[in-house]
Amino acid sequence: MAVLLLAEVTGGELSLDATAKAVAAASSLGDVTVLCAGASAAAAGDAAAKIAGVSKVLVAEDAWLGHRLAEPTAALIVSLAGDYEHIVAPATTDAKNVLPRVAALLDVMVISDASGVVDGSTFERPIYAGNAVQTVKSSDTKKVISFRTSTFDAAGEQAAAPIETIGAAENPGLSEWI
Repeated sequence: MAVLLLAEVTGGELSLDATAKAVAAASSLGDVTVLCAGASAAAAGDAAAKIAGVSKVLVAEDAWLGHRLAEPTAALIVSLAGDYEHIVAPATTDAKNVLPRVAALLDVMVISDASGVVDGSTFERPIYAGNAVQTVKSSDTKKVISFRTSTFDAAGEQAAAPIETIGAAENPGLSEWI
């Protein structure tokens, strides 16, 4: 099983803590490919390549990815989704904005704030303000998941994984930074 992980990139820099914790969570699901997207994301890609458990890094740079708008980022992820069974991200404000759009475009459910991985289809997540834990099993062919980073330890370091620069998908033009 292959995993596409949307890295948390702000101003061209990787949020190492959130991304490393999401990599640790996703590692049990299969080979993890990290997507770093932004107007400038090469430095973030270099940092992501050194997170233990990352098998490959994709770097997409385009001006319209620079303001962290959800629609263009979701379009990019969906254009890459064919090769992946799991599309994941740390449960940050950006990912909570992007992943529901990705799930809608793929016509699958989104599993938000997963705090545990049981297997490739089954996840645990807190409910009732964290007073109970719900086990969620998805039969969707693609699973879209945000991981609650506070429940996972950050992955360590490794020798740099391969980095590939990719073209950004076509901007759907649904939102604009003014």
